[in-house]
Amino acid sequence: MTIRRFLAVAIAPFLLLAAPAWAQKQAEAAPSPSPEAALAAVARHLSDAYALYLYESLTAQVLSNEGLLERPNSPLAPKAKDSLWALQIISNSILAEGEDGQYLNAKEVPVFFEDIVHRYMNASHYWPDLEITKGTRREHLAAWYALYLMLLVANATQDEIARTLRSGAFNLDPGALETAGPSLVDRLKKDGTLTTEAYALVKIQRRGPPGQEALTFPSYMDRWKAKIDKAYEVP
Repeated sequence: MTIRRFLAVAIAPFLLLAAPAWAQKQAEAAPSPSPEAALAAVARHLSDAYALYLYESLTAQVLSNEGLLERPNSPLAPKAKDSLWALQIISNSILAEGEDGQYLNAKEVPVFFEDIVHRYMNASHYWPDLEITKGTRREHLAAWYALYLMLLVANATQDEIARTLRSGAFNLDPGALETAGPSLVDRLKKDGTLTTEAYALVKIQRRGPPGQEALTFPSYMDRWKAKIDKAYEVP
């Protein structure tokens, strides 16, 4: 499935796929159970409407970080700048060139995100436990951002996805989605793809009224983000 994208974006070269030698030397084994298998199962199901919703979510993150850069002397500027770099890398990996410009190649979305999972969450080279320095923080941020977007999409209800796609850049009526249908992670748990233990590793907890929920990500994501923020000296 390919969907035309109306705005061409200038993209930086894709760097995430080549893990440097220092990462292999410093990496430690992942905790047990490892999130890798659960995340990979989710990644393999990011097709069609989920892929489109992911790109809409990515675009929203781009706008948010651009807004941070517009604030003069903001202490968040270095991280926002690198966040845009990371988001461009992700875009470049799931967009393709066509006669009318760039378009979203939905078939590449599961492939890209599963590859990220195996490279950065591998049990023998587990990036969330690595030391993060000023020189390595940008790649950590890019890997974390990819998983963050994937989990956001996988935990969205089908109603949420449908509303976004109807009003988004692609202006689609996602008729294949069910009214009041479950999120992707809930569906994968129900059909047995995710065990109860694996489900807990990809489930985002929500608290509060609809549209104003506080989101609690799996603990490994929060710990990794805290280390990245520290490397960027985020106040």
